[in-house]
Amino acid sequence: MNLRRWKLRWVMLFLVVSACVEPIYFEVPPAELQLVVEGMITDSPGPYTVTLSKGLALDSKSSLPMPVQNAKVTLFDDAGNSEIFTETTAGTYTSSNIIQGQVGHTYYIRVETSDGKIFESTPDKINQVGEIEEIRFEFEARTTIKPYGEIVADVFNIYVDSDAGAEEDAYVRWRFTGTFEVFTYPELHTIWTPPYTPYKAPEPCSGYILIGGPNGGKLLKVDECACCTCWVNAFEVAPQLSDTKLIGNNQFKNIKVGEVPITPTNFHKRYQVNVEQMSLSKNAFDFFKLIRAQKEGASSLFQPPSGEINGNMNPVNNSESVLGFFWASSVKKNQFLLSEVIFLI
Repeated sequence: MNLRRWKLRWVMLFLVVSACVEPIYFEVPPAELQLVVEGMITDSPGPYTVTLSKGLALDSKSSLPMPVQNAKVTLFDDAGNSEIFTETTAGTYTSSNIIQGQVGHTYYIRVETSDGKIFESTPDKINQVGEIEEIRFEFEARTTIKPYGEIVADVFNIYVDSDAGAEEDAYVRWRFTGTFEVFTYPELHTIWTPPYTPYKAPEPCSGYILIGGPNGGKLLKVDECACCTCWVNAFEVAPQLSDTKLIGNNQFKNIKVGEVPITPTNFHKRYQVNVEQMSLSKNAFDFFKLIRAQKEGASSLFQPPSGEINGNMNPVNNSESVLGFFWASSVKKNQFLLSEVIFLI
């Protein structure tokens, strides 16, 4: 018995000693706020847009990028032409339709920040792209789990058939955008203030005013509503690329480009599906492939390494790192109106 107690004491002592961990203190370098460049040129009429911003730290309290203002953005082509963009809003620079993209030509931009630092993109070529021949949808029954139980989450899956084009290597991106109409009821806008009492505060554009006090007052219509009907755009979650698509007889078949959740908001009146088929250079294709890998793996604990995203922007007179891509593309568009869809909610 004494021997067992003696052994138990030594086991407990070992556990206590081994559980002591000495903390290590080290300084974490501040986040590097890289210059982020995003823009493109197409063979469609401009204007074309380039946005400049600074990257955000992981512990940033804001998700909005910091715009880079007062920069000089210049577009160049392989024929010796150039065009200086105009800053239309903070960090957004727009062309004046002097240069329009053409298939077979290459383009690049030069960015000069207000402190004299210059960055240039690698020239990117506009390759030819085929036409979108058909857009169709298929119903898929789904459910999702919420804290209060399982609910219906049905969707329409959107598919396209398209021509691969005349290029030998068909690097293609499909971009999906859904557009739908909503009614906003701005006259019912309220303000919540401590102790959490709602106060009526109709928006000025609603055409209504409040008579008799903020909480117990009555709404009086004095004009027509200027902001009741709005058009909302729903964008794709990740780039859809041709690397996982099989081509038969130079055709892309049954390519899923997006999903439309079947909700009262989406189908208040009508829902328009917009699909763009865009040609890519090999460099642009590899860039968007890394973007897709990071987006698709972001929610997984077992996310495979996807590589560092650098893009095609390079410093010229400095050693600062820069992130982003300026790419050139031929674009074909097609639309499909989900206005005759009838469903039960």
